[in-house]
Amino acid sequence: MFQTNILKKYDSKHFCKVPNLKVGQMILLDLRIQEGDKSRIQKFKGLLISQKNTGYSQSIRVRKMVQKIGIEKICCLNSRQIENVQIVKQYSTKHAKMYYIRNIIGKSLLTKD
Repeated sequence: MFQTNILKKYDSKHFCKVPNLKVGQMILLDLRIQEGDKSRIQKFKGLLISQKNTGYSQSIRVRKMVQKIGIEKICCLNSRQIENVQIVKQYSTKHAKMYYIRNIIGKSLLTKD
């Protein structure tokens, strides 16, 4: 019980508020990038294709297409690098993990809302 109280205090100070995420959502991540002495915020918009664990060890995998090349980013949601998470759009899915979209090309990827 004591350990959970410490984690809640630490959580409220250092981590961003994360909305209820589900596989199949188009999300926008604001990531803090450190380059030497400077830091900046980079936006990463992509489709949430998988989630692992819950609570403090939760991680997600986000995929986006850039010039017909798929880019996947794995992020721990309780990382200090994540500034903000926004849900842009929700797509319906039939699977808990959407790894099958790696083989799909074009707009047939996201047909239903």
